[in-house]
Amino acid sequence: MHILTKIFIVLVTLLAVAMVPLVATFTMNENSYRTKYRAADDQRRVATVRAQDAETSLAAQRMQLQQEIDSRQGTIDSLRSQSAQSLATISSLEARIGTLEAQVAQSNANLQTLTNASDVNSELKKRFVNENYNLREEVIDSERMVMEMEDQLEQARYEADEARRASQKSKEERYNMEKQLDALQARIDAYVSKYGELEAVTAVEAGIAPDRTMTSTVLTVSRNNDDVLVEINAGSRDGVQEGWIMTVGDDGTFLGRLQIEDVDINRSIGRVTLEDASRGLVVPGSTVFAMKGRN
Repeated sequence: MHILTKIFIVLVTLLAVAMVPLVATFTMNENSYRTKYRAADDQRRVATVRAQDAETSLAAQRMQLQQEIDSRQGTIDSLRSQSAQSLATISSLEARIGTLEAQVAQSNANLQTLTNASDVNSELKKRFVNENYNLREEVIDSERMVMEMEDQLEQARYEADEARRASQKSKEERYNMEKQLDALQARIDAYVSKYGELEAVTAVEAGIAPDRTMTSTVLTVSRNNDDVLVEINAGSRDGVQEGWIMTVGDDGTFLGRLQIEDVDINRSIGRVTLEDASRGLVVPGSTVFAMKGRN
């Protein structure tokens, strides 16, 4: 045989011998590799599911993030619009500030002009205040005078009414007094014609006739034996004078004659004559008459 053939046979034999463990090892590793493949395939499937879930979650997150991006983009657009409006407002305010600064400058110029004329204005103001104060005082004085004149007018009207009423009352009292005096005089004449002249008449011949007609009232009576002094509510302010001869009566009854001896401002004291207890005595409250020109 050829040497090469031998070598080839030897090599084939060696190869066959060497292949047996390899085949056995391959057979054993195949099962292991198949198991590993199956495990790897299962892991791949699990990884595929997880990847799909991750992609789904990622897609959801992307959608949510996109919504947030859209919302924030809308907010950014709104803020940009507001910023534009603010810029426009700032520009408008700056323009107004410029106008106001011009007005302030004009006001300062006017104020400077007014300041230059402040002395004259101050003097005029002081003079105006003084004149106004004087006029106000004059107005107040005038109003006070008007009020006083109105009060005086009202008082004069009241006094005039009182005077008219007093005049009317005095006329009525004078009429009644004249009637009473006439009745008293008639009784005196009848008494004189019956009993003669009274001795006490001479006691009043020195008196004077009243210069006015008036009536008053007896306030107090003081008796000491046959001396009777009375006080009446009329005095010098009513025109009563010392020496007046007046008549005392009560409801048309002659009670006596009264000669005034002492005169005060609103009181007078006199002495009573011709008093007769049969006709009645002079008492507080009796009426005293004075007839003008008659005693």
